[in-house]
Amino acid sequence: MAHALTAPAELSFRRYGEDAPQHAHAFDQIVLPRRGVLEMEIDGKGGRVDPGRAAVVPPGVRHAFAASGENLFVVADIGGDLMKPFERLRERPFAPVTGAVRGLLDFLSGEAPGAIETGVARLWTPLLLRGLSAAPIRVDPRLARAAAMIEARFDQPLTVRDLAGEAGMSQSRFFARFAEAYRMTPHAALMDARLRAAQRLLSETSLSIAEIAARTGHGDQSALTKRMKAMLGVTPGAWRGRRG
Repeated sequence: MAHALTAPAELSFRRYGEDAPQHAHAFDQIVLPRRGVLEMEIDGKGGRVDPGRAAVVPPGVRHAFAASGENLFVVADIGGDLMKPFERLRERPFAPVTGAVRGLLDFLSGEAPGAIETGVARLWTPLLLRGLSAAPIRVDPRLARAAAMIEARFDQPLTVRDLAGEAGMSQSRFFARFAEAYRMTPHAALMDARLRAAQRLLSETSLSIAEIAARTGHGDQSALTKRMKAMLGVTPGAWRGRRG
């Protein structure tokens, strides 16, 4: 798994299997989502790479990972001085995937494992680092309360009014501050929480797809299917089948 970088930045599409032993690299590594979920442990901290999160692995830090079923990730191996302006990214193992980062991922059109052209990596990686560093490390605790409300009550028809009330702000101020802090609207954050919950239930339960759609706030099976195809490129049935 370990290798020496031949350029300041190397990009590749990778698929992962059930398990990998702990190891470390001499360079920074960022793992970003395309399809599926990658469970990771970085320096003893557990988390996952999914549609809303990327993993940041600093040099010398031991990490392990595992994925099941169909998956695809973009991996950026970063050497030289590219990380110097963005060293604060090393303070947290998992970073939010902002709208800007999603746009960069969409730019990469490859769908098979393998290296991405060096010229693309050289131009793309600094933009990635800038996009990831735009997400805050410390968030206003009032906004954090609203984000926690989304995570706890994603199955309910939450409105900006509900969330602004939890934060103790006016609706207009809350919307602007939340979007600035998390680089996504409150509605986008709610949809992300619903999608992650649906992924978990599809993978871990035998509930019907219609029931999962209802339990995760998607309304019906058609809405869940549309959302999963748009965000993950796969239907709920195919997601479940590939993990069976």
